[in-house]
Formats: sequence, structure tokens, C-alpha cells
Amino acid sequence: MKEDEFEQLYRLFYRPLFLFAYSLTGTREDAEDLVANTFVKALTTFRSGNIQAWMYKVLRNEFLDLKKRRKREQPLEDEIINLDSDTEDVLETYIKNEQKRWLYRQIGQLPEREREIMLLTVQTDYSDQEMGSLLGLSADYIRVLRHRAKQRILKNSEEE
Repeated sequence: MKEDEFEQLYRLFYRPLFLFAYSLTGTREDAEDLVANTFVKALTTFRSGNIQAWMYKVLRNEFLDLKKRRKREQPLEDEIINLDSDTEDVLETYIKNEQKRWLYRQIGQLPEREREIMLLTVQTDYSDQEMGSLLGLSADYIRVLRHRAKQRILKNSEEE
């Protein structure tokens, strides 16, 4: 790719990609990192088709990777017990954290499409239309897959 082509793509897509990344991460620094990584990966792996759709897909994957890394690297802040709080607050926090971990384990066992939809549902405030646009699916199909995922999770919970 020629330098002027790269500059054109950068000027054309930087702002919308940044806004999308910022809406996912909530921080300027993370959004800038995501967009930078997206340009590198998207432009080195793009073969044919719609470059804009490809860049959004790469950005989404970068965001999901970031969330996974953060989840693994996150210090046990959620589990640090505030000694000033009473026992019920500590117990309630512990139970909520355990429920979250259980839910993420269940989501991790879902088929890829259902897992993506559930992660986007849990981690973002996207509408079904927005998720559909991002994943290349209809809003109705997003709802169907989410329902199936929830049914699988419920079935797994009954088996435990």
C-alpha cells in the first residue's frame, strides 16, 4: 500500500473508528490504542471487499481482546475487602463477583456467535440493530441467538 493511500484511509476512517472505540472503552487512551492497532492489523490483513467493514470488524476484535486481557490482568480489586464495611456488604460483594465469574465462564463455553452476542450484551449498551450492524446479522437474528444462548446457560445451570 502506498503512503498516500494510507493517508487517505487514515483521514477517512480515523474519526469514526476513534468514536466507535471511545464508545466501547470510555477512555481516550484506550480508544487511541485500539484505533492504532486496528489500522496496523486491518491494513496488513485486508484482502478484498469492503475495507470499512473490515476495519470495524478488526476494531471489534481488538476491543474484545483488550477486555479479555484486562479481565486476566485485573488485580483482585473486586475482591479487596473494605474492612470498614459491614459483613453483609462484604458477603454481598463476594456473591455478586462469584455470579459474574460464573456467568463469564458460561458465556465462554457458548458457540462463537452466541458468545460474541452475549459479550456485547453484557459489556456494552448496544441495541440489537447496532450489534447486527457490527456482526453483519439482522436484529431479529441477534435476538434469536441471544435467546438460544440464554437457554444454553439456563440448561447448564440446571445441570450443575
